Amino acid sequence: MSFENAKENLKEFGKELGLEGLAYDENNTCILGIDDEFSMHLTYEPNSDRLYVYSPLIDGLPRDTEIRMKLYEKLLEGSMLGGQMAGGGVGVAVKEELILLHCVIDMAYAVPSLLRAFAPLYVETVEKWRKVCRDISEGREPSVDTRLPMPGQTPGRPTAPPPQGPGAIRA
Repeated sequence: MSFENAKENLKEFGKELGLEGLAYDENNTCILGIDDEFSMHLTYEPNSDRLYVYSPLIDGLPRDTEIRMKLYEKLLEGSMLGGQMAGGGVGVAVKEELILLHCVIDMAYAVPSLLRAFAPLYVETVEKWRKVCRDISEGREPSVDTRLPMPGQTPGRPTAPPPQGPGAIRA
């Protein structure tokens, strides 16, 4: 039943993209090229009823140890509770010099339109983090703000200063 749900999600996503006939291969994977910039991998894992969505953020790790540590710190900071990674996280394959952003969708409970609704946020997140990784790897400060706005805050607008003094409650 869940694999049928994953197939239906892929079908609906394909309709949104104008790509009729998207299907999983013999490894239950579908790979899509996004604007000739990166690939979006969709792999259904039947033992867990999960759809894994993942994309490379960088191919080739920085040689300079200090820059590599700065990159890892930024990625770990952004991955905290999935807050800046579309609810997912990152993984590093050191030997392969690869960093992936990944998210998981439980197909046992997903509506057929979930992937279609989730994909724009996912693609935007991958694009942002690819830029951050490239900037840091090239020795620059990230040119993209990775912080998410606080609830009720408009992006780009400053937040109120934190409460101060004895007994101040900090959120």
